Amino acid sequence: MESTDELIHSLYRSAVEEEWEDYRSRSLARICERFGASSAAWWSRGVGTDGGELTQHPQPHVTTQALSALIFVGGQQEATIEVPVRGQTGIALQYAHRDAGVVSTVLMQFAPERKPPSSETMRRVLAHLVEAGALALRQFIRRDDWLQAMGRANRGSAAMADSEGTLFAASERFREMLDQDGGAPMIKLPFELPESVLGEEGGEFVHGPIHLRVRRSGQLYLIYARKPLPLDMLSPREQEIARALGNGKTLKSIARQYGIAVSTVANHTTRIYRKLAIYRREDLIELVRMRAQSGGGKKG
Repeated sequence: MESTDELIHSLYRSAVEEEWEDYRSRSLARICERFGASSAAWWSRGVGTDGGELTQHPQPHVTTQALSALIFVGGQQEATIEVPVRGQTGIALQYAHRDAGVVSTVLMQFAPERKPPSSETMRRVLAHLVEAGALALRQFIRRDDWLQAMGRANRGSAAMADSEGTLFAASERFREMLDQDGGAPMIKLPFELPESVLGEEGGEFVHGPIHLRVRRSGQLYLIYARKPLPLDMLSPREQEIARALGNGKTLKSIARQYGIAVSTVANHTTRIYRKLAIYRREDLIELVRMRAQSGGGKKG
């Protein structure tokens, strides 16, 4: 059987090698197997909020309400308690993430016939579990920084947040685009996420000069920020027609697609070229390609 130090080492190795969502569930399974726990739950959320990410193994068995009801000694970055849970022994850790407004609660449950490890052992292992999980998420977010450094100018501006704007991780370029001090912890987004982008499909919105695209990622939200592109100055209908033109469609086919007259499409086309200060379809195709690469366009 692997030692506690070997288990902790494996947690950090998994954090680097696995996707952060996979890391959460697989690491809980590994700890359960190592210590003979019957189940485990890991809830990460913004301080004072009820949302966040809840991961459970082997299946859902506890609610966020039950986890939030656990009482820990206040004022500590990390604390463990032993609690009875439906006839089983439970050991819970509450852990305040460093330089973030996020707190994790991890609950391990042991059957009556199974003697749990000491509270100190569990505190040490679960604290490293949470720190390695934060590392896995930072690795996931920083991929865009690396892609940007490799020449993908539309990348390098990602962040992960909950519905209330608590930041779980943010790339350096994301912070720079929002004019955030790189030396200070960025705890919350400097704006609210609109209700319109919080559904399963996500969406886009504008904050000042920055365009933001949001998509659901588990129980959190992955946010991409980018600077304005030329197509952003067009109206929604003009953007639709511009994408269609950029994808090679004729005025007649566009008119059929949107149920409008060919003359209306021609008028839109004239305004599009005038607003963008271009004269050739090749230029429009290039602008459509740029917007598609930024993740801001839909197929026309």
